[in-house]
Amino acid sequence: MRFKKSNYKNLWLHRHEFHVLTYAEEGFAPLNEHTKDTGITKKELVAFAETVNRVNHPGSLYPKAKVSAVPRVLIREQQDAQALCLGLVDFYQINATVIRAKKILLDFRTPNVETFVESAIEKSLQASYAAFIEELILVDDNAE
Repeated sequence: MRFKKSNYKNLWLHRHEFHVLTYAEEGFAPLNEHTKDTGITKKELVAFAETVNRVNHPGSLYPKAKVSAVPRVLIREQQDAQALCLGLVDFYQINATVIRAKKILLDFRTPNVETFVESAIEKSLQASYAAFIEELILVDDNAE
């Protein structure tokens, strides 16, 4: 697997090649940004975010949109690398068995990418389901 960081500006033209994993927060957040041109209504987006957060488990808008989310609490409140790592591994399993995306874009900007997020990603790459992914890119506006 190839893992790298890239700023969103550099990814803009190629963003539709990826399945996006972000956090379940509706409003001025990456979830809205990545579902803009997908046909997902505001009502559907709010319901999706509420469900992911209520069940406290990753969810996906696939096949309607190439967008999935981990619970908001993992990014905004807990800021626990181990908890986020487990959420990422859960997503990798869903991806390997259902979604089958080979290219994943991780967007956990709040507006910056916190250190615990990077630690969680690095640790999660050791999971067996991560091997299914060929390219994993972390959106980080501080990257080149």
